Amino acid sequence: MKEVFSKINFPVAPDGNIYHWSGVDTSFDVTDNGKYVIQIVASAKNAKQNRSTDDDDLRLVLDGYEFGKYEIHEEQTSWKGFGTASSWDGATLMGGTKTIYFFCELQSGEHHIKFYADCTPSLQEIQVFRMEEGEVFQLKDLRPPKNIKIDRKGVPWISFVFLGVKPEKFSISSVCKSAKQKGGTDGDNLKVIVNGKILHNKKSPTSKKYQNFYFSGDLNNGQSESLNIDSENFEFLEDSVDIWYDEEPNVSVNLSLFDGLTSWLNSNILEKRKLDFYKFMLERLVNGFSLAGYKYSSYFLKHSLSDNMEKLVFGNDSSLASAIKADEAYAKILTIVKDQIKQNILTGQVYFGDESKGLNVNFESSDLQFSLHGIKKVEYEAVQKEQNLYDVKFKLFDVYDFDAKSYEVSPVWVGVHMADVLEAIAILKNFEIEINIKDIINTHET
Repeated sequence: MKEVFSKINFPVAPDGNIYHWSGVDTSFDVTDNGKYVIQIVASAKNAKQNRSTDDDDLRLVLDGYEFGKYEIHEEQTSWKGFGTASSWDGATLMGGTKTIYFFCELQSGEHHIKFYADCTPSLQEIQVFRMEEGEVFQLKDLRPPKNIKIDRKGVPWISFVFLGVKPEKFSISSVCKSAKQKGGTDGDNLKVIVNGKILHNKKSPTSKKYQNFYFSGDLNNGQSESLNIDSENFEFLEDSVDIWYDEEPNVSVNLSLFDGLTSWLNSNILEKRKLDFYKFMLERLVNGFSLAGYKYSSYFLKHSLSDNMEKLVFGNDSSLASAIKADEAYAKILTIVKDQIKQNILTGQVYFGDESKGLNVNFESSDLQFSLHGIKKVEYEAVQKEQNLYDVKFKLFDVYDFDAKSYEVSPVWVGVHMADVLEAIAILKNFEIEINIKDIINTHET
């Protein structure tokens, strides 16, 4: 992999209760569209180490996307994005260091990482790497940087988080020595957690001591063991693999990514799992539009996912009608209808979409762009009030047809482009939109 950015020497956290740690916010540029790995190293202390009732926590937001927001972790208390594979939790780290690898697809240009903290975590390093097509990501013969003693549960060590990209192959191999081989009372152990769920030890799945460690030195006696995680386990917009250690296990990781989401969808995963992934992804997008203040983008996409495909009708007093009137594109609609009225065509309809004839309407407002995309047709009825003045009633029509090319919002754009596939399998449903508007047109004005 080629390093494209690195940063160290971050300031000390200012302390506080769940705050935006703006002093470590980081921006970086990439020159090419493609797959990237963002490696972040940080540590966090527990409440006892802080001589407090509160532990350190740290999480991040990439280009507006909040990692870990929907993960339920079996080994930690997931809360507001903390206590997940994509965050640093002092209660479990106990002063230890954890490295997280974020895999995502980025567009060329500037990208921004924001950090949110609780108490005083420590941020140590950020590196960004470009992954070439078909390149294999490898970690070889790693050992924990610090052997923190703990019974049974283990300590978080390495996480792999995938946003909108899918691992085609993911293998973990580990050598764990037994307590006898180490000349002590505790053998090496390694825990593996996929999307918040612990993978149980196959040799002793019911043992209280070993069941939560997929690799156990007392059971493997220093022999190398491997785990291959099937691609169908990566079923969400954001997927994760979390590795925890006990004592000093040796671990190696090899993984490769599908060329794109279409390749993953065409692999041998179950059809139901595909459908669940589609719906999960789009529901997250609905929430994202809502949080961004895109009222109608969120509302129309949510309606398209429902079983009720009724036509949506909006009146002149609606906020949608007001938004259209305030948009620069509305002036073009008025001009076209005015030309009709000047020809004494007081009732009629105009079909939009023919750019060569100037009959296309492109809204300036982002929310209108994402929700309406354009206007298909306008029906109007004009009644003369006095010379050159007309009361006009408009009916604007559009058909909601999710246009994936309009939604390039990094980094979630990777998932959004899948909407073309979704329409083909009828998860997204098209529906008609009618907006009724009243206005006055002065045919004498230029």
